[in-house]
Amino acid sequence: MYIEASSPRKPGQKAKLSVAISPNGDTSCLLFYYHMFGDSIGTLTVFSGDREVLQISGNQGNRWKRERANVFLNSSVSD
Repeated sequence: MYIEASSPRKPGQKAKLSVAISPNGDTSCLLFYYHMFGDSIGTLTVFSGDREVLQISGNQGNRWKRERANVFLNSSVSD
């Protein structure tokens, strides 16, 4: 997923990626890469169902970074 943070985006706009998971009650690891560079970068939040499991805000440098979050296989995962 790619989201451009510069113009014509406006503060407060959001994008959402949802993944449905077959529920079995286990915990699993969501592994992904992100690139958050520049003064207009907002916040990346990962939810597992209604529970926030990761939040990253602001300029993280001009490079791709690897991140992981524990998610629960009894709901959907959103970021």
